[in-house]
Parts: sequence; structure tokens; C-alpha cells
Amino acid sequence: MKTFTTIFMVLAIVAGFILAVTPFVAEKLLPMPKDVVRVAKPEAAAIALKQWFNSPDTLFTDVQALNKSSNSKRTSWFSFSVGRRPVEKYIIDKKLQQIELDDNHLKIVFFTENPPASWWQPEAIAQKTFFTGEDQGRKVSLIYNPNSKRGVLVTTSQ
Repeated sequence: MKTFTTIFMVLAIVAGFILAVTPFVAEKLLPMPKDVVRVAKPEAAAIALKQWFNSPDTLFTDVQALNKSSNSKRTSWFSFSVGRRPVEKYIIDKKLQQIELDDNHLKIVFFTENPPASWWQPEAIAQKTFFTGEDQGRKVSLIYNPNSKRGVLVTTSQ
């Protein structure tokens, strides 16, 4: 019985070591590609927006989303339609700053020079300003048109 316990302890220690080292070895052998782009399902993106805007009862429609990950940065793009109230509440709650929207911001912040997808067209929202700030450790940039009820959201984390 004494030998069984010793063998069991050695196996448990070796298994724990292997489990601890596996992620590091896997990263060396199979590194993550530099830029991984994932398209989100509209239903999942709508749920994510409800959580992001902290509006579980709000109906987000015409939602499209994309996520791009690299070793240093993660960026998500959302295009959606929603009523004015949840967007206003979000802007006020997160104390987002309103900044004038120019071509430079469209190119750098909203990636219009190299759009991530064919549906990504923030200039079509036809607004002269956008809102920016931080939420949950991510940089947030939002363009919203209350007349057409269309919005685009870009989130970036380092």
C-alpha cells in the first residue's frame, strides 16, 4: 500500500507539471497568428451590446460586429440600430467626451482608410461629432445619429 501511495503522488505531481507547462509549450510550437479576425453572429453581437450599454431590455437591430486580435491589441467594431435613450444613458454614465469628427478621426479612430469589412461605413452616419472615453479598461469611440437611430462603436484594448 505504501508503494501505491508513492506512485500515485509522483503521477499527480508529474500531471500537474505537464498541465502547468502545456500553454507555454503550445504557444512556442503553435503561435497565435498576428491578426486574427472573427465575425460575430448578429444575435451574439446584440447581446454583447446590451451588456456593454447596460440595457438588457433594449432592442438592438441590424447588428453587425467584427473582432480583430493581435498579440498587442484587440479591436472590436459594431454597427447597430437602437433608440436614443440607451445611448444617451451610456454616454452620461461613462462620461464620454464629445469631440468634433474630422477626416483624421475617421481614418485613425474609425479605420475608414482600411475598413475591416464592407459594411463598416461610419461616415454614412452623417454626424459632425463623436463620443470617446474609457469603459472597462477599453478605449471606446461612438458615433450615433438620433434621427436615423444608427450607431457605430469601436472598442480597443492594449
